[in-house]
Amino acid sequence: MGVRVSWMLAFGWGLAAVVGAVAGMMVAPLQFLGPNMMQAILLYAFAAAVLGGLDSPVGAIVGGLLLGVTLVLLGRYIGYIGSTLQLPVALLLILVLLLFRPGGLFGTVETRRV
Repeated sequence: MGVRVSWMLAFGWGLAAVVGAVAGMMVAPLQFLGPNMMQAILLYAFAAAVLGGLDSPVGAIVGGLLLGVTLVLLGRYIGYIGSTLQLPVALLLILVLLLFRPGGLFGTVETRRV
């Protein structure tokens, strides 16, 4: 009488595939077709997920917003950070955050005893 878990998992994967395909079609005119087509977008997404915490969906959203606002403000108020230095600045933000909070902003760090 419940919901079948296998069907819901299949539905979730199918929905993710559809949303990913639509997002790819929408960004394709802006990013010309090539082997590194989505490299910058994927690196920004990875940076946002690491900043928020890899095990927290809400943290990934907050990390993405924080990363975007930080990059725009740094690009606006620091003159030499233009569109070419935004990706290295994002990776530098990851490095600095992981030095102080290895799990991200909302992530948890698990320690295992052996």
